[in-house]
Amino acid sequence: MKSATFDGLEPLLDLLRDHPALNETRPAEFHLKGRNFLHFHEQPEGPVVDVRLAMGRVRMRVTSPAQQAEFVERIGDILDSLEAHTRDRKRRGRTPRLPIARL
Repeated sequence: MKSATFDGLEPLLDLLRDHPALNETRPAEFHLKGRNFLHFHEQPEGPVVDVRLAMGRVRMRVTSPAQQAEFVERIGDILDSLEAHTRDRKRRGRTPRLPIARL
């Protein structure tokens, strides 16, 4: 992608970079749990994002703030669900053992 396209997406990219579940493997390409989750690229009509959702890979335009908000809403449910699942697993995990006093 051209750097001018990145400039227009910078707030969106910053939001994705700040999410603890996502790992930016290359500029504008993010992995989730070690798998390609989403990546941005330029089309003649403007920037688009390919994102892996439950129904498969979906291409979404992210040119306007409204389109970016729709994209964030769609992936937000996935990321929120993943965070909740991770928190629950940590809570159900093993409780730390107390040191046993030796007699």
